Amino acid sequence: MGRFIYFKCFGVYMRVLLDKSRIILERWSEEHNIGEISKLVNLTYDQVRNNYFKKFWKKGYLKRVSYGRYIINEKGKSKINFDLKVIKSRQMILELSKNKFSNQQIKSELKRKLGMDLTDSTIFSRINLLRQDHEIKHRRIKEINIKIDKSFYEFLGLILSDGYIGEYNIDFYNKDPSLISYYETLMNSWNQKFSKRFKESGVYEISVYSINLVSLVNKFLFNKKRFSDDLLNADKEIKNNLLKGFYSGDGSVFFSLSYRKSKEKWRIEPRVSLAVFNSRIMQDTLFILKALGYNPTNDENNINLNKKGDIKRFSREIKFIEGGKSNSKYYGSFSKNQILKYIATHLDNDKTLKKLIKEPSKEPIVNHIKNRLISM
Repeated sequence: MGRFIYFKCFGVYMRVLLDKSRIILERWSEEHNIGEISKLVNLTYDQVRNNYFKKFWKKGYLKRVSYGRYIINEKGKSKINFDLKVIKSRQMILELSKNKFSNQQIKSELKRKLGMDLTDSTIFSRINLLRQDHEIKHRRIKEINIKIDKSFYEFLGLILSDGYIGEYNIDFYNKDPSLISYYETLMNSWNQKFSKRFKESGVYEISVYSINLVSLVNKFLFNKKRFSDDLLNADKEIKNNLLKGFYSGDGSVFFSLSYRKSKEKWRIEPRVSLAVFNSRIMQDTLFILKALGYNPTNDENNINLNKKGDIKRFSREIKFIEGGKSNSKYYGSFSKNQILKYIATHLDNDKTLKKLIKEPSKEPIVNHIKNRLISM
């Protein structure tokens, strides 16, 4: 038996009591026991106790006056007032939507008249539900104007890595200001309105509410469950651009340093790696890499390019989106492309490095590579 519905306000989900529950809670505005309430609302004692009283008591909406007798407290009164405000907001959304107010106009009116700062997703989803229930026509139908080009496939790659595809919205999450800036530039070039938030975790969140954009993305990514046949069978340039976006978000480039006692020197193994947590997406990504002529290896959650020839080719033909920072312990202040370029064009011919690998400590190696990256 449902006694609550969910409503998102001030960025969090709040549970709103359904009419029956609110009416029963209001009856406790005067001191009553459960038996008295059951007679007032025409329900059995067990129905009131099991379906309503226990919930109210657990939520802290009632206080005990004497044995078996209760009255609503300030928390319960606040809950009722909030719920009545939510109900009024639904009525306002319905009327404003019928009068062809935009989502932002509706949001502003709710804040001005009711003091409710609803999220964009709540406004969007509420209007769509009302549209279905009350046969409200779309107020503004916009054709999506996105050129399916290099940038679009990079965008798909970013969504694969750090994106979320909702029913009405597409969200992108990342800590890297360069990637966030690149994503914002894409949205602006496509005339897509977006909201941007900075979270305490250090992550930026960009949200776009567009059914048309969701539909377009899902033609290629199927809600991030698999790649479309068009992607799997696309030409080389499209595949490279898709991988560029994907690797820019969830990819990394680094050196693995291991000391070989038998030869008394350090072994340096460069690697380009991609984190993938969906088995079908991993399968499809491996298919594309192999179709392009790469020799990837993989474990449960990573696809790796270990061969120097593959890394050099990756540097020439794919790369990372410019500016994206490395998450390496030692080289985090450098961009992924800086590290990739050093590996592809300088590592094999670095004479100083070949001497340093014979040192007992790895610190001289790390510091030398840092200095080379700075000078590039």
